[in-house]
Amino acid sequence: MNKKPILTVRELKTYFQTEDGVVKAVDGVDFDVYEGETLGIVGESGCGKSVTALSILRILDERGKIVGGQVLFDGADLTKMDEQDMRKIRGKDIAMIFQEPMVALNPVFTIGEQIVEAIMLHQKLDEKTARSLAIDLLRKVGIPEPEKRVDQYPHELSGGMRQRAMIAMALSCKPKVLIADEPTTALDVTIQAQIMELMKQLQREYGMAIILITHDLGLIAENADRVVVMYAGKVVEYSHVKSLFNDPKHPYTWGLLHAIPRLDIEQSRLYNIPGVVPDPLHFPNGCKFHPRCEFKENRCTVEEPRLIEVDENHLVRCFFWQKVEQAKIREAGELV
Repeated sequence: MNKKPILTVRELKTYFQTEDGVVKAVDGVDFDVYEGETLGIVGESGCGKSVTALSILRILDERGKIVGGQVLFDGADLTKMDEQDMRKIRGKDIAMIFQEPMVALNPVFTIGEQIVEAIMLHQKLDEKTARSLAIDLLRKVGIPEPEKRVDQYPHELSGGMRQRAMIAMALSCKPKVLIADEPTTALDVTIQAQIMELMKQLQREYGMAIILITHDLGLIAENADRVVVMYAGKVVEYSHVKSLFNDPKHPYTWGLLHAIPRLDIEQSRLYNIPGVVPDPLHFPNGCKFHPRCEFKENRCTVEEPRLIEVDENHLVRCFFWQKVEQAKIREAGELV
C-alpha cells in the first residue's frame, strides 16, 4: 500500500499497576490506519483491544500508563503530547464511540447539551448555531423528530437511538479517525445492521478512517478492509480481510474461524478453542497462545515468536504457521 497512513501505532505498551502486580494489557502493538479505510481489531475479551483504543486517545484510568511506543498522528507523537494539546485532538480529529452508551452518556444532561458542548468546544460556535448543528446531526444519523429528541435525556431513548446519539456526538467535528469500540454489542441484529450501514455511509461522506473493535468476525468480514488479530496484549496476525478469512496463518485465527458455524458442511458439534485467555498477571513463558495451541512444539514454551511477514502484507506471530497450512490442506481433502 503506497498511501501514507493517517495514524501509525508502533510498539505501543500500556501497563496497569494493580495490588497484585503489573498487568501488561497492551504489549508491543503495531498497526497503521489509512484515510477512508476500516481497520478491524478482533480478539477475545481481555486481549487488549479496548485498552489499545483508550491508549490512542490517552483516556486511561489512573492505574494505566503508556510505558513505551509511539502513536503518530499528523506527524506528532500523541504519547508525548501535553494534555492541553491532546484535548484539541481528542473528540475533534480522533473521536470514539464507546461500547455502552448509557455509561458513556451523562445521565443528568440532555442529548443536545452533550452534543452542543462538543461542538462549542472544538468549533468555537455560539450556542444557537451549535444547537442547530446538533439537530442536523441527529437527523443525519436517523433519529426521528430530532427537534424533540435533542431535549431528551439518555434514559428516554432506546438503545439504538442512544447509540445513534453517540455517533452524532462523535461526528460533530468531522473527525479524521473514528474509533468504534463494540458499537453494536448491546443491540439486536436488525439495529446492528442499521448502525453499521449508517457508519459506512458517514464514512463515505466524510472520508474518515474507522477503527472497528469487536469480537464479532461477521462484522469484521462485512465491514473491515484490513484486520488486526490480538491475543494477550499482542498482535498475532495482521492482513487484508480477504486474506485473513481465506488463508489464516496463526493457530488462534484458525481456531476463531473454525468456531463459526458453517452451512456447507454437517457438524455434530461446534469447534471451540480449548482453555481461556491467560491471566495477564501470569502470562505463560514463550508464545502466549501455546497452552491452547494444538500445533505447539517445545520451542513455543520457552521462546516468544516475532511478528513476521509470511506473505505480501500478511504478518503472523508464530514459529510453526506452516502447520496451519498443512491442516487446511488435510481438511480440504476430507471435505471433498
